[in-house]
Amino acid sequence: MFKFFLIATLVPAMVLANVNFRPCKYLWDANPDEVINFLSLGPNKAPTPTTLKVNDCYADNCVLVSRKPLYAVASGVVSRHNSKTATTRLVARFLGMDVGYKLPAELTNACNGGISGGCPVVAGKTYNFVLAHDVLEIPSINIPVEIEVSVTGDRGVVLGCVRFNARIAKR
Repeated sequence: MFKFFLIATLVPAMVLANVNFRPCKYLWDANPDEVINFLSLGPNKAPTPTTLKVNDCYADNCVLVSRKPLYAVASGVVSRHNSKTATTRLVARFLGMDVGYKLPAELTNACNGGISGGCPVVAGKTYNFVLAHDVLEIPSINIPVEIEVSVTGDRGVVLGCVRFNARIAKR
């Protein structure tokens, strides 16, 4: 029984590999309907992780299957702000246009399981962020998309943000 448990816990960790990612181009302030151009804020305003692992994706090869689980881990994020709250936002874009995906409400509070150790987030301290979604309910559009995941805190400050390329598939 112990061998099965050990294998069951190690296999997902071995399958996850690093995904190529980049800093966020756009950031949201306290009003999620208002978009701020990242370049106008200057360099390095949105902390990015040191590594990003998404399902069985690697490098630039990432296929997310509609109605299947999504599991992403962003490790080594260092916030520049203190925050008692943390809100997760995920945007999927095709040719720069939002495809309309909305995270389920239970996944938007990053303090409840998303941020390792929960909240508050302390400036200068490293944290990891996990997004675990049992069933990715996104239209199976079978086109390349850019996925952006951001975590914002008190007063809309950006605690972390990352972008990566993926393809949404039916199976």
